[in-house]
Amino acid sequence: MSTTSHRARLSWTALAPSLVAGALWLLVAVVRWAFLQVPGGLTQVGTLVPDVVPLTVWQGPDAWPAVGAPLGALSVTACHALYASLAARGRPVTLVAAWFAAVAAGATVGLALDIAVTWDALAVYGARGLLIGDFGATAAAGALWGLATGWMPGLVAVRTVAADATVRGRPVWLLPVTGAALFVVIAGGVAGADARRADIAAQTEARQQAEALTSFGAPADPDAQGEPVPEAAPSSGTLDPQWCTADRATLLKGEPDGATGHRALAITLMNYSESACVIDGYPDVAFGDQNDHLLAVEVERGGSFMTTDPGPARIEIPAGGSAITYLGWDAASPHGALVTRTVYAAPTPGMTRGSWPIDLDIVEGSTVSITAWQLVTAPTAQ
Repeated sequence: MSTTSHRARLSWTALAPSLVAGALWLLVAVVRWAFLQVPGGLTQVGTLVPDVVPLTVWQGPDAWPAVGAPLGALSVTACHALYASLAARGRPVTLVAAWFAAVAAGATVGLALDIAVTWDALAVYGARGLLIGDFGATAAAGALWGLATGWMPGLVAVRTVAADATVRGRPVWLLPVTGAALFVVIAGGVAGADARRADIAAQTEARQQAEALTSFGAPADPDAQGEPVPEAAPSSGTLDPQWCTADRATLLKGEPDGATGHRALAITLMNYSESACVIDGYPDVAFGDQNDHLLAVEVERGGSFMTTDPGPARIEIPAGGSAITYLGWDAASPHGALVTRTVYAAPTPGMTRGSWPIDLDIVEGSTVSITAWQLVTAPTAQ
């Protein structure tokens, strides 16, 4: 009975400096995190505390931060015990040996955390992940922590020796236990990073779904594939010299109108020159989506529920006069869809298109009817 009691007391006595080292490491990690949560000057004070735990550990979802930091502290305890026993070489642990063990333990656990962070960067960015971040920064911070605080476990070691001169070395199982602890730190860091990425992806998807229900059209996607809107449509022939070209006339967009699930939009061609110009047939229109790509819309010539097509005819627009055309389409739900964010138009195919930013519920796959030009004004008789 007395032998068993002595062995238990001896084990806990010998591990006291290492337990103190682990507790100090965890304290420094939590203090730095707490300082960084407070806005103002205390945040700057927090940057002076060694960053023994990477920010990615604290950013983990759910209980990962509460698990990751204590795992690191247990690994520091195991590493400190191992390094202290190696430095003591079978003799009682001295202040210098315990201090050195704190520096080595902080650097080792920091390196394990650096490996986990780098593994996460490789998973996200591939080989470029090696160039992202500062590999070894946490190891350096751990070594700095040991240099600044290692004297405290050292004092505990000195007092332990003074209290019990029989304390020598460490158990032989410290090496496999330390290796297992470091493996858990690395594996836990990788698993936490994976969980953080999955959590970010889930939050992003949820936010996009919520935005799709409340916003006009699907959110813009910078990685979306698509065709840019051409500057002009193919022309079927040469333009009449008297045509209403850009140096004589300009297009003006009206406001969309709607009734019983149907829509219409007027486009006016105004002759601002001092002489008449001519127009014939139908205008050229196209639509751009929220990704600045050509929206897949079928444009057909003719009338719709809200518009009437007068048919193509050669029209002479007098100076100061104008002609008008109407777009007509059926209303559609824009939620989560590719929608019209820009209307492009030209007086006739072959001319350079102008554009107007406008939100219309013309979605991918819609059919839009367009009427022929018709004269709407005439010069006032003098």
